Amino acid sequence: MTCFECGQGSLISGEMDLVGERNGESFVVRMEGLKCDQCGFQTIDSVQSSEFTRLVSDAYREKHGLLTSAEVRARRAQLGMTQQQFSDYLGTGIASVKRWEVGQIQDKAMDELIRLKTDPVAARRNLRSLERKVPESVIIFDCEDMVLELSASETHYTERPTMTIEKMSVLQYHEDCNADACLAA
Repeated sequence: MTCFECGQGSLISGEMDLVGERNGESFVVRMEGLKCDQCGFQTIDSVQSSEFTRLVSDAYREKHGLLTSAEVRARRAQLGMTQQQFSDYLGTGIASVKRWEVGQIQDKAMDELIRLKTDPVAARRNLRSLERKVPESVIIFDCEDMVLELSASETHYTERPTMTIEKMSVLQYHEDCNADACLAA
């Protein structure tokens, strides 16, 4: 094939570094392409354009800490889900999952959702952070007449409509003491 740039050389297939742009940033990716043996002009053919798009998009994702197309696909596969099942699981459309896997870049919020729903470590880290910000109440005792609930900021005694508490003291817990016997004391 004759070079489009100089019109004299031949375009030879080979691995090369090509420059692509995503969101105003340039990235160099290594892939199979065509290079003129006379002027050095480099290009790709139409069959290679989807691979070039994916490589440039993945370079952008890596720079910005987003999951790459292969990582999204691997997380879906690890869950044993089809693209349709994965999109239902995430609450997105199937077209979004298909686009992410072939090279379109997911936004940061969707990247975080994918991580939270596919990575137990990320989910636990998020849960710990959330619990520090919004402490969860702990039910210490729950019976027909009363609920004793503890949270980081206060203790709640919730009386059922038929019960009146005149005096209550906190008892030390003993492993051999069941809750009913301890309360009766």
